Amino acid sequence: MQKLYFILIVSVFILSILFAIIIWRQTIKFEKKALVAKRAKEEYLNQLMLEQEEERKLAELKFQEEIAQEKQESQLEQITETDENPTDKPEEPME
Repeated sequence: MQKLYFILIVSVFILSILFAIIIWRQTIKFEKKALVAKRAKEEYLNQLMLEQEEERKLAELKFQEEIAQEKQESQLEQITETDENPTDKPEEPME
């Protein structure tokens, strides 16, 4: 009877060690897959940030162009107003 208990204890110990080895190997595989996924995610995020930065720059340039165009239009309006109303022009001093 003692021999059977000893065999049972040894077999449970060996099975525990085998399960530990299997779990350890699966953990290593999982870590590798997780590292690949993390790198892919970081690469995607970097690409997304670059695209957003480009879009922001384009929007800023478009905004600046609109402002410049509005300034030109307002300057043209001022010029046409002074051309239409010669009385608004300052008179030259007589000598």
